[in-house]
Amino acid sequence: MDKEIEAFLELKNLIEKMNVEISCVLVEGRKDKEALQKIGYRGKIVYANKFRGAKGKIVILTDFDEEGKEIAKRIIKAHGEKNVDMLFRNEFGKILKSIGRNDIQAISNLCKKYEKFLYE
Repeated sequence: MDKEIEAFLELKNLIEKMNVEISCVLVEGRKDKEALQKIGYRGKIVYANKFRGAKGKIVILTDFDEEGKEIAKRIIKAHGEKNVDMLFRNEFGKILKSIGRNDIQAISNLCKKYEKFLYE
């Protein structure tokens, strides 16, 4: 199976778990939010720069470049580690890195590729 299709399926599985376990996901921008919605995340999505707090577990899905990592560190420092689920962030990072990407919006392209794969 194609590496990107495998990555899509792994991410889809993570998203389904997040739909059950996570109350809020933080992203950097509109395209990141759209990508998560496209792959099936149904929970609350908030832009990291507008985040003021949440009840329950949150996942920080800022990009995995230096800027995104810095934003994640600032949020953890400001809001505490106990409410942040790093497992999902780490898994997303590992899967995206396996296909040479470090940005959340790359998920949109994976969705398109998977749809194309289904109809071939």
